[in-house]
Amino acid sequence: MDLTRTERRLLWTGTALAGVLHLLVPGLLLSMARLSYRWVLAVEFTPQKGAHRRVRLLGVAFLAIAVRLKRILD
Repeated sequence: MDLTRTERRLLWTGTALAGVLHLLVPGLLLSMARLSYRWVLAVEFTPQKGAHRRVRLLGVAFLAIAVRLKRILD
């Protein structure tokens, strides 16, 4: 798959942005998930104990993937 320079930059930048959001606002993301589950799936979603920590860990993973993508794609 051939990506343009802009597409490559958007890919790793978007991944990094997702990581930063997961690190900075895990509560907001969990609230958005709760609303999405309610509206789209018609089920109740209740974050369990430690959910904020797991969302932040996912943010760290996103940032690590972004770094790897930047090295691969540049």
